[in-house]
Amino acid sequence: MSKVHSSKYVLLTILVLSLGTFVNAKQELEQPILKTDKTTKTRTELLNELSLRTAQVTLEHAQEANDRYESAYKNAQMLFDKRIISQKELDEALSAYTQAQQQLKQANIQLERTKLSFLANATHITIMEAKKYYDGEGRRMLDLVLKNTSNLTQAASALGLADGDSDSGSEWQSPEQIQALLDIENIIVSIISDSASIGKPYEQIIPLLRYGREEKRTFILLTDVQEAGVKLKYLDQDVIEKIYLEKESLQEIPTVVASQFSQEGQLGTDINYRLDLEMLVTSDTSFSLLVTNLPPQINFSFVDSSSGARITSVRFTELVSKHDLALRVSIPQKLEVEMIDKTINFELWVVTAKQAEVLNELKKENANQEIPAGRFAQIKAGRVDLALIPKGTGRLDILINNLFEEIKPGQDVDIKADLHNDGTLTLFNIVPEISSPLGWKAEVLPKLVEKLSPDDKQSIQIHLAPGADVGVGEYEAQIEAKGQSGSEVVEALEKRLKVRISAETNITATLVLVLGLVVLITGIVFVGVKLSRR
Repeated sequence: MSKVHSSKYVLLTILVLSLGTFVNAKQELEQPILKTDKTTKTRTELLNELSLRTAQVTLEHAQEANDRYESAYKNAQMLFDKRIISQKELDEALSAYTQAQQQLKQANIQLERTKLSFLANATHITIMEAKKYYDGEGRRMLDLVLKNTSNLTQAASALGLADGDSDSGSEWQSPEQIQALLDIENIIVSIISDSASIGKPYEQIIPLLRYGREEKRTFILLTDVQEAGVKLKYLDQDVIEKIYLEKESLQEIPTVVASQFSQEGQLGTDINYRLDLEMLVTSDTSFSLLVTNLPPQINFSFVDSSSGARITSVRFTELVSKHDLALRVSIPQKLEVEMIDKTINFELWVVTAKQAEVLNELKKENANQEIPAGRFAQIKAGRVDLALIPKGTGRLDILINNLFEEIKPGQDVDIKADLHNDGTLTLFNIVPEISSPLGWKAEVLPKLVEKLSPDDKQSIQIHLAPGADVGVGEYEAQIEAKGQSGSEVVEALEKRLKVRISAETNITATLVLVLGLVVLITGIVFVGVKLSRR
């Protein structure tokens, strides 16, 4: 037989084998997919059956192709040994057989992947618990409990389907093996709100969550929210579950936070301390608001930030766990000198009715003195320590009754003025000064006032003397004063004193002129009368 006839024989053999494989595959596809004991099937089970049958058919085709190309390769090897076909034709048969082997391996891998993909719909994580509370340090905490609630029945059904026609189905149908396949590894958990992470740490990893087991993770909540999103990343899934956070009442006392616990204020002004009160409760709980160790001269009130109403107590409920308040402290215009620029330490309390009685008794016992800190040790209540520094104002004024003087040439000016402490701080080393016009001499007595208490006055004498060459006209002098209040320099508003120098008048010449005018007028009248009679 020639090489040409041998080649035709090999090709004819391959064609017959391919045609037989196609007929067998068509018959398999026309057969029922799978017979089960169930009379009805779910959509998921039907989809699983279709996916499995597709993978099985692909594997069968790959197996038949592998067997076919293996037989063709063996025939080609036999023909090559008899020198009927060439080396090139043998290599072509070997290449086809090798490709068929690779496709068979890929079909096996695809079938295994299809079996495992049935677990995707059966795998599930349930959020069993999400409770927020405050710990002993007053931090917002969240306990999150996750459970692997994968559907074992669905997984067993899917995997049983996968190996229903296999003699070695025990590997997949073993309950232990199925449960192991439902274990979830490397779960990344985070707490979010509006796509931003609000839990600390920002992410936590659960290395392994076995089937039916629970895992608890604790986060610090960076902000107070009623609902949040739990973001879970596991396998190929990225899930965000919106949940309402359950409140757990582990607090016995409310949390009190003052954003500005130490402030300064001028006399005669109001100072506001912003307060945040928080407490998680399962039943309505009321608390009174009190202040201790604040001097009686300084009035105070509690103001609700939202309504502006004055309040004396707050109530926490399951729905209301936070109050925004302001402690308004009114510093009087007049305050004892020993309190000015001194730190006044006092306490703000959020207490129960019994605790309020205890504090009120302490305030009565120490009516004119500070309550010792040791007396507060037994009171377990919401408390924040505050500080107030009343700041006085140093003001100096120059009082002059008349800021205009008129003199004759050669005369001096003597004026009395008062230095008035119009502030709330004592002034020291007050120096009055005067800026005289050019050619004038000026002097102020006394030159130094060592101390001037609030609302006190000190008289000073101002003396101005014009020089010999100072002529008639108006001149201006500036009167100033400055003193000290601590390290601050207090200056009075300057006053401007105007002085007019008028020219001297000659009385004799004036009398002569007046008499001359009288004579002239008398003559004119006399002449007029004479002429009228004619």
